[in-house]
Amino acid sequence: MFGNVFLLLIVWAFTDFAHLLPDTYYSLYVESLGASPFLIGVVLSLSWFVMAFFQLAGGYWADKYGRKTLIAGASFARAFTFLFFAAAPTWHYIFVGEILAGMLALSQPAFTAIVADSLPPEKRGLGYSLSMWAGVTSILSPIVAGVLYLKYGLVIGMRIAYFIVSACWFISGIILLRLRETLKSESNFSLRNLVKEYPKAFRECVNVWKFVPKTMFYLFIVFTPVTFFVRMCMPYYVLYASQVLEVGEFQWAMLQTFNSIIFYSLLLPIGKLVDAYGRKKPLILSSIFSALGIALFLHGNPIGLYVFAASSAACNALVFTAYPSLQADLTPKEYRGKVMAFSNFVDCILGSGALILGGFLYEVVSPITPFILLLTTMTLTAIATAIFIIEPQTKEN
Repeated sequence: MFGNVFLLLIVWAFTDFAHLLPDTYYSLYVESLGASPFLIGVVLSLSWFVMAFFQLAGGYWADKYGRKTLIAGASFARAFTFLFFAAAPTWHYIFVGEILAGMLALSQPAFTAIVADSLPPEKRGLGYSLSMWAGVTSILSPIVAGVLYLKYGLVIGMRIAYFIVSACWFISGIILLRLRETLKSESNFSLRNLVKEYPKAFRECVNVWKFVPKTMFYLFIVFTPVTFFVRMCMPYYVLYASQVLEVGEFQWAMLQTFNSIIFYSLLLPIGKLVDAYGRKKPLILSSIFSALGIALFLHGNPIGLYVFAASSAACNALVFTAYPSLQADLTPKEYRGKVMAFSNFVDCILGSGALILGGFLYEVVSPITPFILLLTTMTLTAIATAIFIIEPQTKEN
């Protein structure tokens, strides 16, 4: 708690608060700059497609060159990137910003690996809970976003929010320069080497599955489809709530705030639960809570919407704690960057297609269709987890 994890907690406290400010009304903002629901899906889809290939390279580089340089460098670059979002006169500038953000996702495997490296196996559940609990600052984000919306209007309020995001990433970059490297490397990091070695990075991230247990592969296979449908629905919750359920913009901010309060209240107890009783049962529960929440969201009853927010929070607290804990338990340290990179690569490729499909289904077929598909998939994921996932007898360090 007084080394890498402590520094990362500080950074996430800054950035989680900042990111949720514009995320609250993201789709409405891009729509106001001239994009249709389908174009919103296209913009996010292309960003995720770019992100996929940089994830693979990032995982290889994290295992070869270490974690620290990638993490700190990408943080400073993000500070610049979010200025595109803040100054955008049309949705085309949002598109440029999303592509740059996708490229900077190359640091994500390094982030994930350095957390896994820095936590003892017997405390991973609690450790991951604490790492997410730093984002408790984001509880206030939807309210602040709502106040900016009411005082300055949608567009100006969102521009202010993105300037805040940019400033927070610059401060975070300075803090991350103090990280302690967890993987010794004799190789020198350079942009020239990164470009030259990309084909090798791709091959090694694909071949890494030869060196990890089969259960890790089953975990990947079971949870990859559900992330497809989660990504498909992600940009359309606020549009569905606003256009179909007629939920007011500030009421949506209140629902998001309630969701955050429940999420952060549950994190530490669930972290201890995951360490005490294992990872599998919390993963099954996460899918059950998600299915329940989606069903209530689609019904649109005012009380049901708050139960939806609470169920979604419980699902996220369970899966975001249990899944990375089990992933770290199953993966040797020297392969973590590559395994996480390949998992993220497939997630991003599928997410890219999912966002386009979600926009098409929402706009052309019916707004409810993406959510019905997600509800069905969550139910099947709970069953598949119960059948195929087996926890290891011995956890990797």
